[in-house]
Amino acid sequence: MDSPTRDRSRKIQIQINESLNQQLSRAAERSGITKSAFVRVALEREFKYDQQLARECARGMADPTPSRRSDQNQPRLFEI
Repeated sequence: MDSPTRDRSRKIQIQINESLNQQLSRAAERSGITKSAFVRVALEREFKYDQQLARECARGMADPTPSRRSDQNQPRLFEI
């Protein structure tokens, strides 16, 4: 079971340029989720890729260009 501190949400603020904001708005709208949810899922996915790459590097099997095909079995809220 997760600790209480992991379950608590934290609010952050970021600044992005107008072009990125428009892309984010369109992607979130297509996905039927908020921009906040879109960013949260994107961060979670990126952290999983980082963890996978670290594991592969530790085993000495890392490809210089990491493949993202291994997440095909992962549930997704949206496609990028």
